[in-house]
Amino acid sequence: MKLKKAHITLWVLVLLCGSLKVKAQDYPWVSNNNIMVEARAHYSVFWHHHFEMQRFNAFYPAFEASIYQNTFGRNEWETLYNYPYIGVTFYHANYGLNFQNDPHIGEVLGSVFALYPFVNYPLIGSENSQLTFKLGVGLGFLTKRFDPIENNYNYAIGSHFNAAVNLSFEYRQRLTKRLMSVASLGLTHFSNGATVLPNYGLNTFSGAWGLAYYLRTPRVNLTLSKRPEYYPFEFDNKRWFSIDLAYGIGFKDVSKLYGGSATHFRVHEFSSYFMVPFSLRSSAGLGFTLALDLSDQRRPNHYVDDEGHIHVIVDIRDNDGHLIGKDDRIVKPIQMTKPNLSVCYSLSMTRLSYLFEFGWHLRVFEVTDLSKGNIYQKVSLRYQFSDNLFTQLALTTHFGQADYLCFGLGYRFNEKYYLNLFRHENSTKRLPPGVRKRHSGLL
Repeated sequence: MKLKKAHITLWVLVLLCGSLKVKAQDYPWVSNNNIMVEARAHYSVFWHHHFEMQRFNAFYPAFEASIYQNTFGRNEWETLYNYPYIGVTFYHANYGLNFQNDPHIGEVLGSVFALYPFVNYPLIGSENSQLTFKLGVGLGFLTKRFDPIENNYNYAIGSHFNAAVNLSFEYRQRLTKRLMSVASLGLTHFSNGATVLPNYGLNTFSGAWGLAYYLRTPRVNLTLSKRPEYYPFEFDNKRWFSIDLAYGIGFKDVSKLYGGSATHFRVHEFSSYFMVPFSLRSSAGLGFTLALDLSDQRRPNHYVDDEGHIHVIVDIRDNDGHLIGKDDRIVKPIQMTKPNLSVCYSLSMTRLSYLFEFGWHLRVFEVTDLSKGNIYQKVSLRYQFSDNLFTQLALTTHFGQADYLCFGLGYRFNEKYYLNLFRHENSTKRLPPGVRKRHSGLL
């Protein structure tokens, strides 16, 4: 019955989209920006990425409605990314439907409502059919969360408000000049970044289908042939690299994991990145981070005395590895710091960019917590206020399990250097206009 109502709702939304045709002509914002509306229905399956969450396995419907712009090359980055779609999606799912193992699970997980901005990148295809990749990040609200008394079976999520992430591949087929069919396969994830535990997160895979409609006849894409063609380093034979320095702060509540009163511990990150661009929209490099997670002092064998000193009880073993005793040591917060080394890849769209990291925790201090493994992943969303100053929101995970979320500020040092094209005076390489022989020998 609920599925039937959902399909009726989907078609009503599509009909409403068609009724906007006349009114859309009267609004310049609509007529000048290729605005589209879309309704889509999902058939989803819960993915238990931890053994403890296997009891939540189920199939259920989900629904979404979106409004977005099909870019057409007004900005240079739009052309470089093959005219992506940019907009916002409203998403709704009821985790209480069609559970296989336990009909009462719906009372445990409840429903979710989410609103997330997204960018949808065309990968291959033409104006009539396209394969695209959608990336959305926003805010989700879960009607049910963990409560030690009223809902202690919900060990997936400990907060009502969570980050919402959507990753999906879509096939878009034009039906008429203004109507498109959209089919997708994707992953939707909800997590609070370990700010409140438990935080296993909710992951669902889904197949979806819907209709998208232009509120006005779409504008023709601007092509690269209408823009001047640039050649790398044609003016002064300079290349550049950047050094980014950033500081981030986050908060974690581990009381539900280690017991004790609810307390939010600070997480500090000091990061540096060496990045070299290899196209107008992407760069790669290395990162080094010092992370101080003060919640580690609540781990087993750790305690804080009345004077505020952090104690760690460590095992003492003989040469054969046999336990012969324990030692109570006082450690400084710096000894709990995790040095991290990572390889990085960045995608930029003018002021907005994504930074992806794959890294390793380096064991330097004996008391460093590596219980989640030596390997980590990190995704950062950055916004560049100027050529040098930026802000970022970064999530650190260990193979799908969120560790902490940090918000921070950073400063970028852009450095230029000459290419070594003219080391030899008898070089036959052609000098670009305006470059004189005096540059030979410069690196």
